[in-house]
Amino acid sequence: MISKDNQPISIVEDKGFKLLIKSLAPLYKMPSRRNVSRKIDVKYEALAGIFKETLSISNNFSLTTDIWTDIQTRSYLGITVHFANTSTFTLKSGILGVYDLSERHTSDYIAVKLKEACFEWEIPMNSVTAVITDGANNMTKSIELAFGRNHQIPCFAHTINLIAERSLSNVAELTKLISNVKSIVTWFKHSVVGSDDLRKLTGGDGKLIQEVSTRWNSTFYMLQRFISLRPFVNEILNKNIKAPEMISAQSVLDITEVIEVLKPLEAATRELCGEFYVTSSVIIPMTHLLYNKINQTKTTTIISSKLKVALLEQCQKRFECIESVTQVAIATILDPRFKKIYFKSSIALSRALSIISDTLKTSTDQVESIPQPDLTGTYTFKYFLLDQEQNTSDGFSLWDNHNGLMQQTNQECIETEIGYPSELCLYLKSNLANLSEKPLEVWHNMSTVYPNLSKLAIKYLSIVATSVPSERLFSKAGSTLSTKRNRITCKRLHKLLFLQSLDDSLWGI
Repeated sequence: MISKDNQPISIVEDKGFKLLIKSLAPLYKMPSRRNVSRKIDVKYEALAGIFKETLSISNNFSLTTDIWTDIQTRSYLGITVHFANTSTFTLKSGILGVYDLSERHTSDYIAVKLKEACFEWEIPMNSVTAVITDGANNMTKSIELAFGRNHQIPCFAHTINLIAERSLSNVAELTKLISNVKSIVTWFKHSVVGSDDLRKLTGGDGKLIQEVSTRWNSTFYMLQRFISLRPFVNEILNKNIKAPEMISAQSVLDITEVIEVLKPLEAATRELCGEFYVTSSVIIPMTHLLYNKINQTKTTTIISSKLKVALLEQCQKRFECIESVTQVAIATILDPRFKKIYFKSSIALSRALSIISDTLKTSTDQVESIPQPDLTGTYTFKYFLLDQEQNTSDGFSLWDNHNGLMQQTNQECIETEIGYPSELCLYLKSNLANLSEKPLEVWHNMSTVYPNLSKLAIKYLSIVATSVPSERLFSKAGSTLSTKRNRITCKRLHKLLFLQSLDDSLWGI
């Protein structure tokens, strides 16, 4: 209860809890607070040891990290770890903990904390493939100091957040319209009568969503919910003299089209924030799909058209060099669903392929029995523009055009560059996997054919695309540091968050 349910240690002294335990087990002697604290320490040491053994099996890790400040303005560095089980080809993740930042958040100080965390969990520094953070200068520099150059990957969700925020703020008319909607939502939040009427009209399910300034998608959800409840909102506002004025029919049309323009960003954010499925290889395809989907969205109003232009400009600006991020490029190539089809830069593609090739050539356990591909034929590789197609799915999807692109690519003979190792040549010549297939499962099935390439695939496909796991960690930390537990030390918080993240099956150990 203390670790999983965020109950304070003092619960053992609460009268109601004592009465409950006495009624369930009259002969049970309630432990003291100090005894409970000792048990938490013992459990942490035992389970941390097991987790270290799990980490020792893997050779490559990616980390996410971010800085958080609690209600008492104490700062913490949160770190999560992500890796793959090399035997089962499954993704694993865990919380390394939160670390107190008692000094200024300089890059040197953060680098020291990152090294301390790796040392504590016995993670070799050279086994960290990538660290995913936001674009803050101190975070970027600290990762370079701790792990070397080219180890930092910008958080894709943070980039999308910047694209949306800058685009929304660049359309003055839309900013004013959002402000008008926000004032209506705020009135409902503060009005008991208005909220009661809305619940009655919607059968108890109606509730408007308030915008959060730091989350662009909260603006999207606020507008989406507002449009869906518009008839009820309009009826209630017309009956209340002190209520703000309802927006016009033209404004409703503007918001409806704005929602359609923003849908690709919301879908991309949601899809790339997972921890237990491959996301690193989806970044490059997603940037192209995102641009195409926004570009294909039909707009008839001035506001939605301006937003569409602003979004396309921001996407072009912020995704311009995404193919040059080595880890992301290699992950995309080693995803059997994508390989080379979404690359626009031939230089970035060639560079990533060369790194894969060089890594395979220097591998100490090359398998000589791999058959050599026939390189005598002439092969050509084409890049296909994504043509606008009808949405064949029931709901919105960014991947409507992918199947057609995949079929066209599979029908083409793919160019095989002479000089690449046989495993890489065979892999590039093979057909693309279906989008619904899990890339690590595909590699598990192909591991006997591509013994060395499959190891490289695990290394890069286990990287996560966003630093959202660190943000989820801070959300849990905020719940743990409640009013009743505001005296928890950083060391205790560190242990409680780690224990809270573990599977229930480990608690019996």
